[in-house]
Amino acid sequence: VVTDPTGASILGVTITLQDPATGFTRTTTTNVAGNYNLPGLRPATYDIEAVAQGFQKYSLKGFRVEVSQVARLDLQLSVGALAEQIEVRGIAQLMQTENSSIGAVIDKQQVLDLPLNGRNFAQLALLVPGVNTGQPGAGQGGGVSIGGTRSEQNAFQLDGVSNSDSWDNNIVYRPNVESIQEFKIETSNYSAEFGKGAGGQISVVTKSGTNELHGSLYEFHRNDATQARNLFQRDPNFRNSKGEFVAPPYIQNQFGAAAGGPIIKNKTLFFADYEGFRRVQGATGLRSVPNAALRAGDFSSNLGRQLGTDALGRAVFANQVFDPTTTRTVARPTGGTVAVRDPFAGNQIPRARIDPVALAIMQKGLWPDPNIPGARDSGTGDPRQNYADGRSQRDTNDQYSARVDHRLTSNDTIFARYGLMDSANTSPGSFPGQEGQGSGRRQLLASSYTKIITPTIVNDLRFGYQGAYSEPASTRFLAGTNLVKELGIKGLPNAPAGAPIVNVSGFTAINDGSASVRNNKTFQLIDQLSFGKGRHFFKMGFEARRVHLDVRNNPARERGEFIFGNREWTALEGFSGTGNIFATFLLGLPERKIRNPGDHTSFLRATEYSAYFQDDFKVTPKLTI
Repeated sequence: VVTDPTGASILGVTITLQDPATGFTRTTTTNVAGNYNLPGLRPATYDIEAVAQGFQKYSLKGFRVEVSQVARLDLQLSVGALAEQIEVRGIAQLMQTENSSIGAVIDKQQVLDLPLNGRNFAQLALLVPGVNTGQPGAGQGGGVSIGGTRSEQNAFQLDGVSNSDSWDNNIVYRPNVESIQEFKIETSNYSAEFGKGAGGQISVVTKSGTNELHGSLYEFHRNDATQARNLFQRDPNFRNSKGEFVAPPYIQNQFGAAAGGPIIKNKTLFFADYEGFRRVQGATGLRSVPNAALRAGDFSSNLGRQLGTDALGRAVFANQVFDPTTTRTVARPTGGTVAVRDPFAGNQIPRARIDPVALAIMQKGLWPDPNIPGARDSGTGDPRQNYADGRSQRDTNDQYSARVDHRLTSNDTIFARYGLMDSANTSPGSFPGQEGQGSGRRQLLASSYTKIITPTIVNDLRFGYQGAYSEPASTRFLAGTNLVKELGIKGLPNAPAGAPIVNVSGFTAINDGSASVRNNKTFQLIDQLSFGKGRHFFKMGFEARRVHLDVRNNPARERGEFIFGNREWTALEGFSGTGNIFATFLLGLPERKIRNPGDHTSFLRATEYSAYFQDDFKVTPKLTI
């Protein structure tokens, strides 16, 4: 509101606002109540002038307007000639009095100056009261809980359009910090224009170009030069020239460039940025694999002490392997009957008795040969932790974005911004050949046409598009290697490429994991009209959203899961310390078999409509409803 020295409102004061960085200018006049409004301003630092006949000109420099803020500036004009001027610099708004929303703004200086592991802007949300890390392992919704809600209940906007995907409500496109002007986290009581999230509303605004050319280059490097080794890590893959154990390798580079400036001064401005990410992270892993003797069916070294004698008077030893095909019933000397089996001679399974699928698994090297001595299980005598794996996880990301702002006329402005991120990663899996490959592409387009119909009526038409494509799968799946067929497994005619799950208790499982292709596209059209009338400020809007979500899952169990966990198949009744689980695998006697047949694809098409109306009524200069 604009008043004179007596506190009376002034009609017809011309208010001119200018962004000196871009040359953007807006003008309005006060109404009979002395009120004025300039809706649709983007976050920036503005210079403001107020001019009225019979009063000194009022000039304010450095007035800050933040993202999603209803900023208030009350002016008092002094009586005098227009040639006289009152100049004020840098008024700070210490309290938000125009609405009841609760939240905080993180500005570009904080984004750039505060330490961020991986330069993920969403981590800065933890600076805001009411925000915490959420449930353990939370990755959706930026990985933060706002107001006690689950992380996937947050909603993200980027330059006024949705930035949350339709699958798990995660961030579609995560802009790098060089391109962020500021962002706001609203924890509760946000205005009617926000929705699609019971948690917080996170609104991010990217930088636009200015009338001066600016740019930056950066590189962040981390390595293992000062990385301490885990005291218990004894991986032979990681030794120095002296034979001493050292920490696994770690090399991370995050680098990029950003530039912005004028194409046509005061009319067309641009901003563009690139960021690359490269990481190699070594890992130590101890696996348990069968040794050469077990692969050949030789369990002679597993034999333990004598446990007693069977019903036929034969000695029975711990870990002795019995032939299940010889099971029969004999009379007990004390009366009744009991089941007996014949042990394999020398505690060795003849090669001819080894199941052909089990033999093929070992011949194809799905379990690698041991590379360290490891240990022996005190109960079964089987080898344990005899394979050390030191392969690395590798991650690559490339991210690009560009923004153009253009002024068609003094009352018509448009902008468009497009962001693209390609990613690829390789995870080592349990064994060589089980590596996981992941690739993805994320895109987000935001565009807006702002029309100033009158100084107090503004219409904003926006269009948004987001696309998220991901394809994580094993190396064998991507190469089309169908081990189900190559191993000769029956009953799975529709099994996709990859290896079956083979889970032998006590040994590291063979598992290529699941494959999943997800393609998510969302189109968004938003129209918002803002205008003032007397003591009322109205805002109304409409949104239409079209969602395309295609998911093609290939669960690992489509290739079958074979679980060997029951040593009794090769044990003798009444002697709990006999038999061997790996022997049941060699004989092809799983405890259970699981498969997931059927079609695991889904194709979602949905159209969503929403509308809102909001009236902010200024009852008195100090009370807004």
